Amino acid sequence: MYKISIQGSRGSFHDIVARKKFPGDSEIIESETFKQVFEDVHKGVSDYGVVAIENSNYGSFLENYDHLLKYDTRIVGEEYLRIVLNLIALPNTKIDNITDVYTHPMAMNQSEEFLEKHPKMRRIETDDTAAAVRLIKEDDMHTAAAIGSALAAEIYGLKILAKDIETEKRNYTRFLIIARPDTPYDLAADKTSLVIRGKNIPGALYQALKCFNDEDINLSKIESRPIVTGRAWDYYFYLDFEKGLNVPATQRAMKELEKVTSMVKVLGTYKRDDKVDEE
Repeated sequence: MYKISIQGSRGSFHDIVARKKFPGDSEIIESETFKQVFEDVHKGVSDYGVVAIENSNYGSFLENYDHLLKYDTRIVGEEYLRIVLNLIALPNTKIDNITDVYTHPMAMNQSEEFLEKHPKMRRIETDDTAAAVRLIKEDDMHTAAAIGSALAAEIYGLKILAKDIETEKRNYTRFLIIARPDTPYDLAADKTSLVIRGKNIPGALYQALKCFNDEDINLSKIESRPIVTGRAWDYYFYLDFEKGLNVPATQRAMKELEKVTSMVKVLGTYKRDDKVDEE
């Protein structure tokens, strides 16, 4: 039985991804923070962790880039999930009676158009969408609602009053599956993530990126994060590219990359998820 750490509660979008990636006999470990998920995996409390890394509308979860560098874990998978938001309440609650709505700040922002149509609803932020749903249930709140997933409504026995209330329907979050550093890589991996630190010379980033261009390797993501302990305005650069780590083209690119950088750390190599449902 696998133990899977997720950020958030049962019924959260992290939970949905965990159930999809690890169907069957598995134990879900709820964590309040992303840091705790990394801690759980690093210390062996869980076998795998699920962490959001970017949203198609709101960009990157920058905190998790820092955790990927700090903790001795490896990325072994990814999952793109369409984020469908629902207004959820106790079974006998009517939408006209709702005075308060609870959810995570990002879900609140993503439901802005719907909420503008209901100005009487006071917005109250929580740490997690599913925790908001659970709060409505546990505190028996008859004039309140939560914004969350259909799974959360099912788990806590509540009713969906309004479906698909997110403003942008093509709203996806990319999740990473992390594991302990001794977890075997997928031999069919076709995507790799790494972090580099360029040398303090003109054109350092250009030279690093050229290593991939020369091997016709597609870079699908680049993200910069400040090096807190270094000089001001020094950065780590996180790269995703669409090749497995052990194919010849990647090996040649990595060999050249080491010549033009002061640090290279492979964060993981895994199967690319290209099943984005463009409804």
